[in-house]
Amino acid sequence: MSQTRVTTLVVDDSPFMLKILTQFLEAAGDFDLVGTATNGCQALRYVSMLSPDLVLMDIHMPGLNGIQVTRSIKQSEHPPVVILTSSDDRSVTKTTGEQAGADAFVSKEGNLRYRLMGALQNLFGQRGEKREAVGISFKNRLTGYSKHEHGK
Repeated sequence: MSQTRVTTLVVDDSPFMLKILTQFLEAAGDFDLVGTATNGCQALRYVSMLSPDLVLMDIHMPGLNGIQVTRSIKQSEHPPVVILTSSDDRSVTKTTGEQAGADAFVSKEGNLRYRLMGALQNLFGQRGEKREAVGISFKNRLTGYSKHEHGK
């Protein structure tokens, strides 16, 4: 029985955060890193060229920010986008991200690995099985966010 691997693009302007996120994905074992981008324009090019199954997107970047890039990705492509944020005002970030089409939200504060793996498990299941994006409930105590909370 072959295991499904999730091709992943990681987008963050911090080299340190790119390294951390890459290590988390390697440790999870079900994710193949196909590229990293350090700004929004580069991210859009890579999504188009690489067609990843998943995009991990930092919200704060110079030039095009993560919300703008997510909106553009969701208009033309349909890979799940997980927004990563260290923003103090997560309710504004969550609302803006939902409007852009983000599939999940993870705070970089505290135990990032735990929250990120919980969000990815919600999106792709225990062993990386791809789920249809439509109809997934992203409510998860691990991430602290829910796409369908607050009347959504």
